[in-house]
Amino acid sequence: MLQTEQADIESNLWRNVVTSENDYFNSRYDFLNNCSDRVSAIKKALHAVGERATALRLIEYLKIEERQSLFNELVDLASVSHSDIELCRQAILSLPKTWILENIEKSAEPLLKNGTDEDYRRLLELYIQIDRDLTERLAKRALKHENPDIREAGADFQNYLD
Repeated sequence: MLQTEQADIESNLWRNVVTSENDYFNSRYDFLNNCSDRVSAIKKALHAVGERATALRLIEYLKIEERQSLFNELVDLASVSHSDIELCRQAILSLPKTWILENIEKSAEPLLKNGTDEDYRRLLELYIQIDRDLTERLAKRALKHENPDIREAGADFQNYLD
């Protein structure tokens, strides 16, 4: 009797997962096809911790121009540690590499101007996934910084590149 009850419980749990996933697919479809300003909705959600992961997962379904319009927010989020940083990096890396290379340093500059070693480290982690030369430029910049923690971050990445 206990095995039958447990099997029923597990079967119900599975049905709930399937139902929830189907509900999510339907909701995502409705949002993507019927929201008049989905970029603004996603941009707002990127700044809400409880909504950020969902927003980051939806970015892959946006047009390239829409993703590009979120680039500054994504770079900003990629400069700090949080549970969704990998999703954030994936969203950035989903853009064309040439476009990223043309825009990332300008986007990161305000963050680096008064940045901490964490900002430098997180951006170096992102940069290394994009381009070696880009990473080397930022590592060299960090090595010249007055803050010893930022210099250490630069040294760590310069050693990695060597």
